[in-house]
Amino acid sequence: MKRISAYINSHFFSSMLAFFIPLFGIASLIFFVKLVSITSVIHISLGELIKLYLFILPQILFYTLSITFFIAAVSSIYQLSFEFELIALFALGVSPNTIIKIFRKNALFLSIILLLFGLILIPQAKQLYKGFIAYKRTQIQLTIKPNEFGHRFGDWYLFIGSKRGNTFEQIALYNNKLQNRENFIVARRARLSSDERGLRLTLFDGKTYSYNDHKLQEMEFEKMEISNSAGSRIFHYEDVISYWFKAFTDRKRAFDLTFFIFLALFPLASLYYIAYLGITNSRYERRNVFLTALGVTALYFAISFGLARPLGLKALLILPLWVAAGYWLYRKKILKRY
Repeated sequence: MKRISAYINSHFFSSMLAFFIPLFGIASLIFFVKLVSITSVIHISLGELIKLYLFILPQILFYTLSITFFIAAVSSIYQLSFEFELIALFALGVSPNTIIKIFRKNALFLSIILLLFGLILIPQAKQLYKGFIAYKRTQIQLTIKPNEFGHRFGDWYLFIGSKRGNTFEQIALYNNKLQNRENFIVARRARLSSDERGLRLTLFDGKTYSYNDHKLQEMEFEKMEISNSAGSRIFHYEDVISYWFKAFTDRKRAFDLTFFIFLALFPLASLYYIAYLGITNSRYERRNVFLTALGVTALYFAISFGLARPLGLKALLILPLWVAAGYWLYRKKILKRY
């Protein structure tokens, strides 16, 4: 039994590594592109970008491992079936239940790891990520380049002629939302600063123009301050218990908790589907096991996502039905045959 377990596990781990590396790379690339987009709003150094990546690394590992386990398990069993090695084991009296027991240990260990990731590491990493972004938004290092359009300061479109540190020259601002008017401001000089209330742009020696109902109003000023409180939201850190306790009152938090539990239990809940899809006799039947495994994974994720949002923690009651359906397929198609 130990030799059979070691032999099957060696195939499984090599298959899991083969699927994990490219899937992890793709997921990292997607999240990294999202991180890079933040640099259009705030200034982030390379070291800080790496730090942000480490904050989202638990999420990448969480999703990648849950998907990889199922696909790799199905693929490794199917490979052994395709080479008639499992058929030989069954002929020697080994039951398909033995395959289930071997993978149950791996699935249990992985589900515990995923629960730790989903319920402890990810909430902490998310808060560190949000806290870092909130902190950077209060800094005065905005990515504003001279002679380039498209910069924003709150609801104002901003254009500067030249820049020296946090001092700008030849400033132009435009806003069409303030008091339902077309508002335009020009100034010779401006200074950017920050405090606990957020960012503040102080303009010197300029004019304001407002246009509404075919009337143009002009006003000169020596000094004007425009505040942007978008980055001044106070961030409160929560411990794990307080973080998830909000799931009883906050629907978004309840969805996160339910969805994380669903994904963490995916390896355990899908053991019978692994045997059902992977164990086959290649002489009599051929199937695209990879696409089928992806389809089952997508179905599980769709059910989890679709039920977790409206039902919250009550959606977890579907898990026994998912396991029962897998066991019925396994018993009807595999146990009766082998």
